[in-house]
Amino acid sequence: MDKIGAICRSVEDCAMVISAIYGPDGRDLAVQDAAFNWDADFDYKKLRVGYFKSAFDLEPLAADATPQQKSAYDRRAYEMKFNTNAIPVLQKLGVTLIPVEMPKFPFSAITLVLDVEAAAAFDDLTLSGRDALLTAQGAGDWPNQFRTARFYSGVDYVQAMRARTLGIAEMAKLFDQVDVVVTPTSGAQGSATNLTGHPAIIVPNGLRGADMPAAPAGGAGTGAGAAAAGAPGAADGAGGGRGGGGGQNATLPNTPVSLTFLGALYSDARLAALAHAYQQATGFHKLHPTLS
Repeated sequence: MDKIGAICRSVEDCAMVISAIYGPDGRDLAVQDAAFNWDADFDYKKLRVGYFKSAFDLEPLAADATPQQKSAYDRRAYEMKFNTNAIPVLQKLGVTLIPVEMPKFPFSAITLVLDVEAAAAFDDLTLSGRDALLTAQGAGDWPNQFRTARFYSGVDYVQAMRARTLGIAEMAKLFDQVDVVVTPTSGAQGSATNLTGHPAIIVPNGLRGADMPAAPAGGAGTGAGAAAAGAPGAADGAGGGRGGGGGQNATLPNTPVSLTFLGALYSDARLAALAHAYQQATGFHKLHPTLS
């Protein structure tokens, strides 16, 4: 119900780690004996590369917008420019981008599967009462998500798993059209691909500058996250959330932003090849935020 993987400075580093750990280990019977044939020189131009066009578009601000709405819009616009700047870079690499969209499917209806799995993993924490020691105790924080998940019924879970099967089929249709999808790290694709098992690689895509509009602070990462993705992001470009990876939570100057590449099932190696080419063209993975 997630995409865990190597977190490294570069895509190539991630590929080296995955090359060493992929495949069955004799303990997890769910692991498939699928190949991972990493080739940094793979001709990525052979790939059909799609992008979620609507995710790279920003609707105009309403004329009667309130100051709060304008502030939020300015933050979204600032975050969006990092995503849109990736388009000409990919085109310069010789990639022809095919506009596609996320399947029209209610993936949010299946997220209880994620909640239940997480609650089961930390059930001892909940039953022992030690969850009360965790600092964050808001309605959306992990301790209360774990507690709430215990009230889902078996019927709820089975129905959600049935819906998950349909969701997997819908995502398969998408990857019949293209081999790779370029997308902002935020958005519904995070939870959708967690639920369907499609691989992702998240790469640094620049650093926010001192000119960025003020926004709440959070945490962020600077490396490439192979096969890591978060739950649905918040409005201001946040790409983390529950179980989130990719590091777009922090909206402060001098913090990193990221870009996500999604692939078809078991296409991790060629997915990484395109992301590697993007890193070589941009060099964002070599940036170091200034530490005060």
